Amino acid sequence: MTQTSDWTRFASNTDHGLLVALGEFLQQHGLLAELMQAPIPQKTIKHTPQAKLIEFLAGIFGGIEYLADLNDAAHPLAKDAFVAHAWGLPHFAHYSGVSRTLEACDLQTVSAVRQAIETFSQPFIRTAVHELWRSGRVIVYDLDLTGQAVSSTSTTYPDVGFGWMNNAVRLGYQLARICLTTVSQERLWLSGFHHPGDTVSASCLQELIRAAERQTQVRPRRRTELVQQRITATEKLMERPRRLLSQQQTKRAQLQQTDLRLRVQIAQAEQVQKSPVFTARSERLVQRLPGWCARLPRLAKQLATCERAITHHQTYLAELMHRVAELKTWLTQLEEDNRTNPDPPVCEARMDSGFSGDDNLTWLIEMGYQVNTKAPSDKTTNALRQSITTETRWTRVGANAEMTEPLDYRLHDCPYSLRAALQRFQVGDVYQYATLLQFRDDGPLPPLADWFLSYNGRQTIEAGNKELKSGVFHVQHLMTRSRAGIQLQVLFAGVAANAVRWAMPWLRTCVSATTPRLAQTLQSPKRMVRVAANSAALVQQTAAGTALQFAPSSALPGVTLFLKGVPAFQLPLGFQTVVQNHN
Repeated sequence: MTQTSDWTRFASNTDHGLLVALGEFLQQHGLLAELMQAPIPQKTIKHTPQAKLIEFLAGIFGGIEYLADLNDAAHPLAKDAFVAHAWGLPHFAHYSGVSRTLEACDLQTVSAVRQAIETFSQPFIRTAVHELWRSGRVIVYDLDLTGQAVSSTSTTYPDVGFGWMNNAVRLGYQLARICLTTVSQERLWLSGFHHPGDTVSASCLQELIRAAERQTQVRPRRRTELVQQRITATEKLMERPRRLLSQQQTKRAQLQQTDLRLRVQIAQAEQVQKSPVFTARSERLVQRLPGWCARLPRLAKQLATCERAITHHQTYLAELMHRVAELKTWLTQLEEDNRTNPDPPVCEARMDSGFSGDDNLTWLIEMGYQVNTKAPSDKTTNALRQSITTETRWTRVGANAEMTEPLDYRLHDCPYSLRAALQRFQVGDVYQYATLLQFRDDGPLPPLADWFLSYNGRQTIEAGNKELKSGVFHVQHLMTRSRAGIQLQVLFAGVAANAVRWAMPWLRTCVSATTPRLAQTLQSPKRMVRVAANSAALVQQTAAGTALQFAPSSALPGVTLFLKGVPAFQLPLGFQTVVQNHN
């Protein structure tokens, strides 16, 4: 009897069944407690600003499209006290209060939230990396930049800019993201950065790679030998300008001596010309005076030309010396990275053409990454197409894709040879061409078909962007016009996309008896957020823990979850009313 009374002392219905479980999951892993410590310059009246920040996160986990949905949706989350309790709060605030809190957040808030999310994510990321490492897989990072358009007439969004979005020039933002491909070929979001709309992919590469290394806590072996080769080559380049500089400095000294001698002779001749005593020597000096005077302008021009040459060689030498100094500093950094990284994994950066400029490719290669990308412009493709003949061999690599045999290719100012191959697709009677680029030194080069398939694995991050934009989390709808609030939305959408996947194994252990519909739901983040997190359920809580039973008319009829602290046996739960109906 005591046990029964304990279980029945706290029970009610909720319209957001799985959201209760997800809140328990985040509480168990400490994320919500960390977020409660985030600094927010706003006074507490009824709700703490940190509580409203957590409510915003809960709304994103529940798939809200607009901030007002917290109160104005068919089943408003802001009025669901049992979800609030599961998320560590006594109750939720009105969405207008959440909006004011997002306006009050600043860069310190964003930094603290980012740190909290990274701390929460660390165990899951390390597990994913360890599984890849243990299985001998390459750690593949996918990089992408996706547009986030706003109204072209808006004047209240901070730091917006016009850029290429959705196949047109629009006003808005660019969202740079990087993800990791796990052993099960799922994406794991590592980081995301919000930028003005005129930001280009190339400027985001280093911040994304640095963020990925910080979060995975692994990095490839830096290719210090390549940097040393660049130092040696640059120092060799200095030999010729040094020799030319020395020659010009010698020439200048000779011209200056000639100029000085001429001026002395001219002065002597002019003095003799004024003297009352006129000798044969005086006559010769006076006769030569016009010639000496005529030589002075020519000497001045020669000296000026010499000075320009000296300045040119000195400037070029200074540039080379500065480049060598930078390379030596860079080499020292990479050597230190290697010294503290005794067992480095193989890592690959997979990205579209926007990231693959000369400087980025050079940086990635020296950082130790295998590179899988496309040529940054049509110039490379057009140049390679010039070599195509009727005898060019094309290899079928996909249902409608062919590639030529790879060749070694130097891309503009990148000092390293890349593997390049043309690919073509037939659209009607016309072929469309592109160039794949690759840098690998981790073993035998893959066959063309494998290379083609591995590059097109970028669909993982493209599908992830779709999931964030409209498939699940509606990140394309900015829910605030606060600079910090927009960045928080990016961070929360990323952790939500990860956490619903990380919660899947735990939720399976919480199930009293699985059903086909539940198994299907726990394999689909979209169904977990859009369906299960918005399905009716009965919540029963005691000091020991929480039990959650979905309504008979819900999307998961009869499914019972025993959450933390709840004994694993079927409780005699029953619904008082039918709260929600899902077909």
